This record gives sequence, structure tokens and C-alpha cells, in this order.
Amino acid sequence: MSSIQYRSEIDGLRALAVIPVILFHINNEILPGGYIGVDIFFVISGFLITSIILNEYKRGIFSFSNFWMRRIMRILPVLITVVFMTLITGRIILYGPDINNLGNQGIAALLSFANISHWLLAGDYWGFTAESSPLLHTWSLSVEEQFYLFFPLFMIITLKYLHRWIGVVFIIFTLLSISLFLVGTQMSPAATFYLLPTRAWELGAGAILSIIFFKKNLQFTSNNILAIVGFLLIILSYFFIGDKGGISPFLVIPVFGAVLIIAFTKDSNSIINKILSMRPVTYIGKISYSLYLWHWPILVLSRQYGLKHNLEINYMYISIFIFILSVLSYHFIETYTRKNRRAIPYILFFLVVNLIFSYTLKISKGTTTAYSKTEWHGQLYNVQRTEWPEFIRKRMKGIDTPEDTSIDTDIYTKGGIIKLYGKNTPDIVLFGDSHAIMWSRVIDESAKELNASISFYGADGIPTFFNIPVTKKKQGSAFLNAEEMYVFEQAKLNYLKKWKPKIIIISSYWSGQNQKLISELMLYIREIGSKVLLIEDPPVLYFGDKNTPKYLSSIGLAPAMNFKQYVKQGKSAQYKIGLNLIENLSKKYDFIETIHVSDIFLHDEKVLVIDSYDVLYIDDDHLSYKGSLKAKNRIITELKKHL
Repeated sequence: MSSIQYRSEIDGLRALAVIPVILFHINNEILPGGYIGVDIFFVISGFLITSIILNEYKRGIFSFSNFWMRRIMRILPVLITVVFMTLITGRIILYGPDINNLGNQGIAALLSFANISHWLLAGDYWGFTAESSPLLHTWSLSVEEQFYLFFPLFMIITLKYLHRWIGVVFIIFTLLSISLFLVGTQMSPAATFYLLPTRAWELGAGAILSIIFFKKNLQFTSNNILAIVGFLLIILSYFFIGDKGGISPFLVIPVFGAVLIIAFTKDSNSIINKILSMRPVTYIGKISYSLYLWHWPILVLSRQYGLKHNLEINYMYISIFIFILSVLSYHFIETYTRKNRRAIPYILFFLVVNLIFSYTLKISKGTTTAYSKTEWHGQLYNVQRTEWPEFIRKRMKGIDTPEDTSIDTDIYTKGGIIKLYGKNTPDIVLFGDSHAIMWSRVIDESAKELNASISFYGADGIPTFFNIPVTKKKQGSAFLNAEEMYVFEQAKLNYLKKWKPKIIIISSYWSGQNQKLISELMLYIREIGSKVLLIEDPPVLYFGDKNTPKYLSSIGLAPAMNFKQYVKQGKSAQYKIGLNLIENLSKKYDFIETIHVSDIFLHDEKVLVIDSYDVLYIDDDHLSYKGSLKAKNRIITELKKHL
């Protein structure tokens, strides 16, 4: 067995990592950088695992099988329990596509590739798909498990053949990883967030520190000032490093802070040692693994239950429940199985049971009420025409997205980026993001009825507004890289200036738009001499980014002839900001008018979502084809006025 000296302050550091993570997940405004606690965990893991391997290698007792067996006994029992309870509860609370997604998550978490799975299926850690995934947090556990799989091999080979140079080897290894990380924060933030190669430097920082301790001539002496600096760096990072991407070059600051604490708090006379070694603090650290595993699925499933049953969530009660469950989990599962080899057959048995259960949820089919076919034609008019990511394809399952060969098009293509539909000198141009392509079919039909030519410049996932003159960005979007974005935005301006269309229709997700960028585009259009029509957004539904027909079916909303059904509005304050924004633009510029649609759908703060057998939305903020048809008469009326 391993035999390294117990350091109570490291358990205290675990507490300093896990509490901010939980507070951040309860409300990210409490601690904008609370997610950084995971980075602290990586440093601790790198330090402790390296220390164990070095200690056992020095004593001549290191064994790969023993090392990996201890990891299984340490990690899997609680993980299996949490996954199993999450699968059962999720099966009851969640709706069809979310249940299938939960099955995928269960398999990925149990087989240690949750980070890769979430990167491919959910993408952005801050996206709705990620935030509604009950096992999202197991991505960090998978990073560590992948590290535990490969690191001992690398370590032993280095000790055997490059013993004198082990410090240099690990410094090079860590510098390579941090270089990948720094490049990745700009080029591919999602992959950088989730994957081991761009996270290994944090584990490597702890490993280098362990190697320094191992070489007796390089031992650190106690230094209160440096320990205090490390503590403050971590605390301040929680408040001031709040990048929404969750991956920032500034993460080197809290990682360095964690290194300072581990290096300079070994002496019990250290002030930070005394703070972190207090009994309540070290106890939180001891149960931190259980706290981390239980807190996220409980929060996600509680929120989903509240949405489904229109209940307010009391986070004080939820926090108490998380704590009690974690205490029980620590004392009755962790401490019992950690050093009990007789538990291994049971661990493996329940691992297989969980995998089978996860697979049944992955392939299960939910019931769907007999609505009329819900259609989405937006992808036909999406100028980039890129293939949807997997998580969008799954969410759109069951919604009809036809391939329509009847669209009359002349297509201009540059580098595979720009595809424009209509004549070379269109009367009308539709401009915007996914909310623009939401209206495209109806606007196309309206233009044809009025004998007007039209071109479509709507693009899913691409910002509607940008700097004028166009500037090169440091990073692109989920669909276009930085260079493609530059070409795309420049082409928009060039073609508007070349065509000088009579009408430019702009539709966008209006809430939170940058007013400076909007003003720059409006001034550019004024010079062209075009009339601008701004289309209001439809009100947002309360349940988030879900497949609307399937979700409505799951909560029992059935269609009925000549009967309108409403659901609660979501994000009403943000929605009003968007409405006020375009109303103010209409007042500010005499060439801008607004096409109002909010009153079609919104009644007494409830949203019209089913009309007879037609579902009017495909998700929480995009109308189906039948939904967009409800504004067709208003669109035609406005077009007639200005053609």
C-alpha cells in the first residue's frame, strides 16, 4: 500500500475547491469564477498521485495492477451509486430526448470518456444542453481517470530511463500542455475545456511540485507570505475570473496559487495551514468527492422537476439534502470500499448493471401525442448550410426538416462559406441569425406572392452585428473559424452595397445585442438607401432549449380541434429588453420600421404554443413553420408598403 504523510491542509484545500463549484452551480452570479475549483482539484490530484508513485517506486513496491485497483476502489463505488440513482430519478422526471441523452451520459461517465462525450454532444459547458445534463460534471472525473490510466506508465518509464532528468522531462511535458492550452483558448475553447492534453498542465503543475519534494535537496521551507499569496490568488480568482467560456489564460493564476499553498503550508505554524486544517474545513475536504458527485445531478433534476410541476426550488433545502447524502455516501460507501478488495467483484457487477441500464435509456422511445407534423424549413435557408452538431440533430429528432428542391436559387459561393438565394440584384434581403432563418420560408412565400426577388443572408449561430469596418476576430463560432467569419462579414457588407436592395429585413435574437454594433450597421444601411424592417422575436417558452412537441407531450398537453393552448413565458425580463431595443431603433431612425409579432403569441404572460393540432414552436425560442405563418399577413402588408 502507499505510505505518504497525511496533510490535513490539503483536505482543507479540497474544501476550498468544492464549495465554490457548488455555489457556482447553484447561482453563477454568487461566484463568477467558482468553476475554477475543478482546476484546483487537478493540481491536488497531480501532486498526490505523483507522490504515491514516487514513494512506492523508491520503496520498490510499485505495481501497476495495485495502483489501478486502488483507483477503481476509490472512484467507482460512489460514481456507480450516483449514476444509478440519477438514471432512476431521471427516468421519472425527464422527457424523451433528455432520457436518451441521460443514457449516453451514464455510459460515458462509467467508461471514463464523459469529457469527450460532452465535448462532442453538448459542446459549450455554458450551453443549455450542457446545463441540463445531470452527469455533465463527470467530465472532470474522466479527465483524471484518463490521467491515471496513462500517467503511471509515463512516470515509471521516466524513472527507469531518465531518472536524473525527471524534473526536466515533466517541466517540458507541462510546458507543451500549457502551450496547447493557451492556443486552444483562442482556437477551440470547447475542446480546450474538456480534453486531457489541454488540462494536463494543471495536473503536471502538481506533479512537478511532488518531484521537487521528492528530491530532498529541493525541499521547501515554510513561508507564510507565499502561502498567503497563494490563498489570495485562489480567492480573488473566484470573484474576478468569470469568463463565460470557462477557459481563460488567467487560469494560470489560481493554479499557481494552489501550487504555493501545497508548497508552503506543510508547517503547522503556517497561518494558512491553521485555517485549512480546522476540523470543519478538513471534514468538507474529506467528503468533497461525494459532494462533487452528488451536487450537480440533484441540482439539475430538482430544476427539471420544478419546471415540470411549476414549483419554486428552495436551494437551502437542496443544499442540506446534498450535504446529508454526501455524508452518508462518504461514511457508508467511500470509507468501506476504499481499502476493501473484497468489494471489487461487487463493484464490477454493479458497473455492468449500470451500463446495461444506461443503454436501455439511450435507446428508449418516449410517447408522442398526435400533433400535426411539426415543420422547420430554416435549414434550407441557412447560408452556411453546415451539418448540425450531434446534440442539435438529437434535439430535432421527430421535427420534419424537408429538403425542398422548389426554392428558386442562384447561388454564389466563395470558399464554401457564402450561399445566397435569389437574383443577383434582389429587391429584398433577409439578414440575421437563426431567428432570421426561422422566418425565411414565410418571407420567401410572401416575396413570391408579391413578385419580388429576394436573397437570404441568415446564418445559424453567427452574430448578426459586427464591427464596421470588419475586423479579424481572435476566434470564430461553432460553425465558422475566425478567417471564415471575416470573409463572411465582409461579403455581407459588399453585397448590400452592390445590390442596394429596396428592403432589408433584419431578424435576430434581440436580447443582449451590442447597441454600438447595431448602430454601425444601421448607419451603413442608411448610406445605401434601403428601408429596414425589424421583426420582433416570438416570446420565449419557460422550459429551455428542448424539443417542444416532445416536451409538451411529456407534460400531457394534447391537441384539440379549434382549441388554443398556452404555457408559461420564460425570460420575460430579457424578452422585454429585446422588444424595447427594436422599438427604440424604429423611433431613432426614419428608415426603420418594426413588424410586431409578440401580441400574436403572448397573452397575460402566457405563450400560445398549440393551435388545434399544430405545435407553433420547435424549441423554446424558435417558431415552427406553422408558428411563423401566423405573422405572414403582417409581413406581406409591410413589404407591400415599401416595394
